Amino acid sequence: MPPYRMSIRLFLCAVLLALTASLAAAQQRTDFGTLSIQVRPPNAEVFIDGERWVGADATGPLQVQLAPGFHRVELRAPGRRPYSTEIAIRAGETTPLNVVLPEGPAQAPPPPPERRPAPPSGQPAAAPPIVQAGPSEDGFVFAPDFKITDINHETGAMVGAYGGWVVGGQFMFGLGGYWQANDSHGAHLAYGGPVLEWRARRTETIGFNLHALIGAGQVYVDHYYYPAYRDMQINVSGPHGSVQVNMGGYPYMNGYGYSDVFFVAEPEAQIVVRFGSSMRLQGGIGYRATSQDGLSGVSGGISLQFGR
Repeated sequence: MPPYRMSIRLFLCAVLLALTASLAAAQQRTDFGTLSIQVRPPNAEVFIDGERWVGADATGPLQVQLAPGFHRVELRAPGRRPYSTEIAIRAGETTPLNVVLPEGPAQAPPPPPERRPAPPSGQPAAAPPIVQAGPSEDGFVFAPDFKITDINHETGAMVGAYGGWVVGGQFMFGLGGYWQANDSHGAHLAYGGPVLEWRARRTETIGFNLHALIGAGQVYVDHYYYPAYRDMQINVSGPHGSVQVNMGGYPYMNGYGYSDVFFVAEPEAQIVVRFGSSMRLQGGIGYRATSQDGLSGVSGGISLQFGR
């Protein structure tokens, strides 16, 4: 078996083991509970643990999935007195919170109530009688990325990153770029361009992404590797021994090597393990299609997303 195929298989096995371990750890996490908030007036702002949440339907309850334990809830509206409380959330249960904000000048929120232990499962939470949505799901995301891939029949290591703007927590539009950390028969590869991502099962611990980069790149080949790369002859000429390559219709550089640009499209399917609302581990398999001979190939990658 060629060395590059063995290296790619070993890397994909390592990615699979890492995702399996992450999945096992994620399955051990405690289930979430639900906080159902109904507030009047309907334009009131809802803050949970300092983060603002927005409902899709201003007339219905805001249902928020939260980790079990105590969470700080604050409600504010213009011309109304604010309301603040601390709610105990239990796994797998829905806790209601219904509030009517009284008219009056805004005042400093009351001090946090004395913390009480969460009531046993099956009993209603102790909450005062008072909007399915989440926090505003638009925002920026950034991810360092590492790929092992086949380049010119050798194993190549690509290092890079991508980032962009997430719409509705499901679609990401941005830019990405990668460069080769090693060389393959003297070839050095770099490429980048617009990045698109669609997220499935985005509210669950284990999800699935379709990710793609479409753009352009450049390949540079050291002149002393070029005959093996293109199977062409190098002619030495000139007072300083400059190298001239018969490119057979391709552009060439003398003395230092060969350089050319190419089109690239790299779709990828990813398994996602979420560690919270702002951090995700992603492992995927894709294929890099290029307009340059020898640069297309299967790739396996792993990235860590931060943000929305």
